[in-house]
Amino acid sequence: MTDAPAMLATLLRGSYGLLFVASGISTCLRQRSVRLAVTNYRLLPTRLVPAFSRGLAILEILAGVLLLLSLGLPTYPLAWAITLGLLMLFCLAIGSALLRGLRIACGCGFLLNSHALTPLTLLRNLLLLTLLLLPPFWPAS
Repeated sequence: MTDAPAMLATLLRGSYGLLFVASGISTCLRQRSVRLAVTNYRLLPTRLVPAFSRGLAILEILAGVLLLLSLGLPTYPLAWAITLGLLMLFCLAIGSALLRGLRIACGCGFLLNSHALTPLTLLRNLLLLTLLLLPPFWPAS
């Protein structure tokens, strides 16, 4: 008999890992457009945007690699914490922009880079966050 929650957790870790590695690489390769997207959210002073954009790329890649490694190594608690923090940050930034009526590109990863922010963008990220918070995916204590 298979353990469905464990299989689902493994699938989720692998999927999130690939998503975050791809997003981080995309963020590294498109630093100019990422800086513009971050600037458009109007949440940071302009002088902090370049460092934030570089740090974001590093954290996305780190989260993704740690998630992928967690399939065989005990890296999941750290991977989970970084991924949770990033998704919460993204949800807060998107929600803030929507509440302020900003009409901007989301700046989301390589496939959705020019995708305009909508309530569905927030809903998508809230779904990703919610899945990460389900008990089968909690890090081992």
